[in-house]
Amino acid sequence: MGKVLLICSGSGGAGKTTFAVNLSIALAKQGKRVLLFDINVGRRNVDIYLGMEDRILFDLGDVISGLCKLDKAIIPYDLCDGLSILACPQYREIEGFGAGHVKALFEALRQRFDVIVTDCPVSIGTTLRVFSSGADSALLLTVPDHTSVRNAEALNEKLAALGIEKRFFAINRIDKQYSGTGSIPGINYIARTVQLPLVGMVSEDPAIHIANNSGMPVVLDSSTDMAMRFEAIAQRLDI
Repeated sequence: MGKVLLICSGSGGAGKTTFAVNLSIALAKQGKRVLLFDINVGRRNVDIYLGMEDRILFDLGDVISGLCKLDKAIIPYDLCDGLSILACPQYREIEGFGAGHVKALFEALRQRFDVIVTDCPVSIGTTLRVFSSGADSALLLTVPDHTSVRNAEALNEKLAALGIEKRFFAINRIDKQYSGTGSIPGINYIARTVQLPLVGMVSEDPAIHIANNSGMPVVLDSSTDMAMRFEAIAQRLDI
């Protein structure tokens, strides 16, 4: 039976979608059947980062409305065996979609995939509340910034209140130039504030920005330091 992992952050700019994309590829490289599920309704970017924007014919909204079956909306990723994506609508909302629908959807997806990596909207909104009802765990993403750390702490409390017991966090976009200088929050401070198991850290790297725009995620090249970081995080996750 597959597991549902939410990738979420309390602030914008944490690199959540980039993280979800690369983590999903790293998990697939371990031999898992992975679905990368974009629920950023109206703001989806997963398809762009994977170079798949021209392949999205159907999305979650079409499934919910009855326009197509679930199989039609799930698209395999050609550059990594074991990875598929399920997109959300880009230009419209999903009406009448509640917790019961989410649980039924996740149950169907669990039969097909080992891990469902869900790229969530920023902070706790209606969409994240609804989708948290069917999740098994959550990975909170923060950056070395006081506002991001505070928001991650608040998000952790909210997810706990929603009943997600298994939670982790990762630190993204660490600028090596300032790390350890005292000018930005340090790792120990962030860990004490968020109070969750730390599964990994990823540095700021121009290669990620280039990869996103080219539709070729950095993890595809296993020889890079960035790929090894995400692969290590995938191994540490207890999901």
